[in-house]
Amino acid sequence: MTPPLLKKLLPAKARFSLRKLYWLSRSWLYLGRNVFCPLCEGSFRTFLPFGSERRPQALCPRCHTVERHRLLWLYLQEQVGITERPLEVLHMAPEPILQQRLKRLLNLRYRSADLTSPLAMDHVDIQALPYAPATFDLILCSHVLAHVPDDRQALRELRRVLKPGGTLLLQARLHPRATTLEVPQAVTPQQRLQAFGQADRYRNYGQDFAHRVAEEGFAVQAVEYALAHPPQERTRMGLGNQELIFVATLPAHEGS
Repeated sequence: MTPPLLKKLLPAKARFSLRKLYWLSRSWLYLGRNVFCPLCEGSFRTFLPFGSERRPQALCPRCHTVERHRLLWLYLQEQVGITERPLEVLHMAPEPILQQRLKRLLNLRYRSADLTSPLAMDHVDIQALPYAPATFDLILCSHVLAHVPDDRQALRELRRVLKPGGTLLLQARLHPRATTLEVPQAVTPQQRLQAFGQADRYRNYGQDFAHRVAEEGFAVQAVEYALAHPPQERTRMGLGNQELIFVATLPAHEGS
């Protein structure tokens, strides 16, 4: 947690750099050979608990990634060929370590975008993207749409800027309920906190998430990619249980 005085005195990028140095300075305490983070490529004796429910073996001690980040990076490497293929990539709400890895790849033309993040290359509204139609081969959008006032408009914009035959990779927290919970009268942060558990959320997605995405013109497949790896590897890399990647694609013959 950043002290309030530092938040006032230091710009956001400087605060992030300080946090990163702090993580690095403490990570040596956890060095070992029991677990491995594929993003920072560090080996540790354990991952750390994380989340309001304190998931065990969740947080990397060095780069502070959690299960879904490590899983997405493996999918990008093993299924997308992210380190080899020439791709135009858009990364919404970029996770710091993932952006760092992707920006280093010379085969990519990479842009990151967010409304407010100081780490993003472009400051844009996902509901009104400034990019030309059919610009990107691949779009990454992890745990973003629940925080957007109009997620369907955001999906239409992502579809517009995606090339025919392109892929949108989505991750979202799904609740056990069958349908997505939206509360139109929850208009203030306090009301949204009460309705959804977070002040900046606009909905809690249910098991109909893939259907909602498909309604905006995508073909959607929910992939539990951790199961592509043996149990021992899943434990060693901290891939979690029931983490889904939603692979949304556009037909190759179809325009935006």
